[in-house]
Amino acid sequence: MDDDDPSPAVKRLLGAHMPTAGGLANSLYAGKEIGCTAVQLFTSSPRQWQHTPLSDETIAGFKQAKSKTGIAFTCAHDSYLINLAAYDNTVLERSQRAFLGELQRAHELEIPWVVTHMGAYLDMTLEAGQQKLISSLKRLLEETSDLTAGIALETTAGQGTGLGYRFDQIAEVLEGVGPHPRLGVCLDTCHVFVAGYDIRTPEGFDQVIQEFDKTIGLHRLMVIHANDAKKSLGSRVDRHEHIGEGEIGVEAFSLLVNDPRLLSIPIILETPDADKMHAVNLAKLQRLAAAATMGMHIHVRLFGHYSESDQNDQELAVPSGLSVQKLTDILAERDPNLRDMASICRVAINEEYASLDTTLKEGDVVAFVPPMSGG
Repeated sequence: MDDDDPSPAVKRLLGAHMPTAGGLANSLYAGKEIGCTAVQLFTSSPRQWQHTPLSDETIAGFKQAKSKTGIAFTCAHDSYLINLAAYDNTVLERSQRAFLGELQRAHELEIPWVVTHMGAYLDMTLEAGQQKLISSLKRLLEETSDLTAGIALETTAGQGTGLGYRFDQIAEVLEGVGPHPRLGVCLDTCHVFVAGYDIRTPEGFDQVIQEFDKTIGLHRLMVIHANDAKKSLGSRVDRHEHIGEGEIGVEAFSLLVNDPRLLSIPIILETPDADKMHAVNLAKLQRLAAAATMGMHIHVRLFGHYSESDQNDQELAVPSGLSVQKLTDILAERDPNLRDMASICRVAINEEYASLDTTLKEGDVVAFVPPMSGG
């Protein structure tokens, strides 16, 4: 099997937030084109309060697209305007009415979850904002008791007066509403990281998932948003970055897609430059999932006369805990012309010189530089 073949990950629910230009069904067809097994979408414009009801033709077309593409999971994201914790009663009422529409459309399209940010408390105290949110959620669930679509509260970055950036805040809201089968949680990797939860190492990632389970409960986790972060740990600034290119780094996403506790949870990308980069970021997640049997991916770069080797400038799936020395043995097995590389070349990992006994990590870029190569 080719190391980069993502086929072992096909059953893993991985996807992206897809555009709906030309019709809601197009989000599924576009998702299928880039390899999605899960798709998130807006069921209407996220920047408007008023929305016309879905036509029978739109509903039928969406269901047909779901059948044709085989997309196994869909979820919706609500409007950017909605604030279910608003201080102003006019805004609060408009938000509640708008969210009722979100749930109605999701129900008609057979979408199981509508993801929502938890709102901002603005001129109130945090506690008062949480009570507003609890009241809104109770009303929404009561008035839609005949619908199937549920509400997934998204972890937030804590920017401004946004609610839900600490697990205990979310737990308090869930407790305030009370147990309900149509109330769950969406975890966003960028948001929890900039909120102060360090998921960059195996130990840190495990600790965060354990804390989530203890405080909220993994049985409440319905959707995961996979986004790297442009800003630093604890900055509370919500800026998404491409997978492995931000402050979180690629190892956390390898842990995410391979954690046995999370294997049944759909993972959705919301990374920048969707038109060009969703396919790239999705392929990264698929490779990380496919590498589970091997352990991790690294990138090899060779310089000087070694650069002519077929092993140059490629991504490899290798066992976890591999040393640089063992990597040179693997490369030499594939190309005998590389047998003397370990004794001649300097080694750089992520542009920092390293020794042969250095242990490699997920996503490392390993360069071998012979003397007089200009490196």
